[in-house]
Amino acid sequence: MDKVLTFIFIAIGVVLPARAQVYKGDCDFEKPFSSCGYTQGRDDDLDWEQFDTSEKPSLDPWMPPGAAFMMVNSTSRYAGQRALLFTPQLKENDTHCVTFQYHVSGREGGSPAHLNVYIKENNSPMGLPVWNTSGPVSTNWKPVELAISTYWPNFYQIVFEVVTSGQRGLLAIKDVVLQGHQCMNTPHFLHIKGVEVNAGQTATFHCTVNGEWKDNFNLWLQGIGVVVSSYEGDE
Repeated sequence: MDKVLTFIFIAIGVVLPARAQVYKGDCDFEKPFSSCGYTQGRDDDLDWEQFDTSEKPSLDPWMPPGAAFMMVNSTSRYAGQRALLFTPQLKENDTHCVTFQYHVSGREGGSPAHLNVYIKENNSPMGLPVWNTSGPVSTNWKPVELAISTYWPNFYQIVFEVVTSGQRGLLAIKDVVLQGHQCMNTPHFLHIKGVEVNAGQTATFHCTVNGEWKDNFNLWLQGIGVVVSSYEGDE
């Protein structure tokens, strides 16, 4: 008879890493983003805009504070429009860390856009985001630490996607830094059978055990930062 068990895994972290083939992947956006090897998406609706308020001050009250950054203006945009920003192709063995900061400006209590971060491995489709946020509006830059594990000979790109909500505002990122070591505060995300599980997210996996069920049968799971929160089965 079959025994079907359902396990819920909870990961405790989120993050990204790397060095690169030609570019390292860091970008402070003080120089043209293309000099960092970054590119705009081709199959999207909007472009990211590059600003440096230390060179060109702005009177826009929603303009993020600080110097250089990339941003998407959601004003006068329909809900669901997308803007993609790609890092160069990166290649690094083992688990490493990436940090960046993001800022959301707009009407108080509003959420003008969603920010998704993807890992596009070996030119594959983007799949599910490894990290995302939908705001809300904030007066400060918020730091993000992400981790990723890649193994030779794989390579990947980090993709920053902004999806507009139909509300007025701005969403910006700055100071992308790829570190050659594991994250100090956040463990790397779990990657199980193509499913990426990050902080605050859950995933459900179904396992089938064949044979005669015994009361003293135990199924052990091995992993890091994994919690078996429940199982269920019928004889």
